[in-house]
Amino acid sequence: MKLLQRRLKYKKLGSNNRKQLNAKTARLHQKISDTSQDFHLRAANYLCDQAGAIFVEDIDFRAWAKGMFCKHTLDAGFGQFFNLLSYIAWKRGVYFGKVDQNYTSQICPNCDAHTGKKTLDVRIHSCPECGYTTQRDIAASQVIRNRGVSTVGHTVVENAC
Repeated sequence: MKLLQRRLKYKKLGSNNRKQLNAKTARLHQKISDTSQDFHLRAANYLCDQAGAIFVEDIDFRAWAKGMFCKHTLDAGFGQFFNLLSYIAWKRGVYFGKVDQNYTSQICPNCDAHTGKKTLDVRIHSCPECGYTTQRDIAASQVIRNRGVSTVGHTVVENAC
C-alpha cells in the first residue's frame, strides 16, 4: 500500500504546456463538431420547409465507411444528418421514409426497366426500352421518389423517434 502511495505521489501527469495544448485541441474539435451540427440542422430545416415528404436510401454507413472514401464519409457525418433530418421531419409533420438502396441507378424511372450496371464514368441514363434520357443522379433520385411514393400508406416498420 505504501509503495502504491509513493508511486502516485511521484508520478507526473504532464506539464502545464501539455494540458494547455490538450485543451486547445479539444476546443478546436468542439468547434468543428458544432459547425458540422449547425450545418446539418440548417440543411434539414431547409429541406423540411421545401417538401411534404422526404425519402432517402437506407444506407448502411458502417459498411460504406470501410470503402475507398472511409475517412471522408465519417467526416461528413451522413448518419448524424439522417438522424437529425428524421427528427426534424417528425417534429414538423413532414413524412420521412427510407427506401431500398439496391439498383437505384440501374432502373429507369420512367418505365421501371432494368437498364444494366453502369460504371461511374457513365453520367447519362438512357433507357433502351422507352428512350428516356436524363442525368444519372437525377434518374436515381426519381427512382428513390417513386419507391417512396409507392410505399406510402403501407405499414410503417420504424418510427422517426
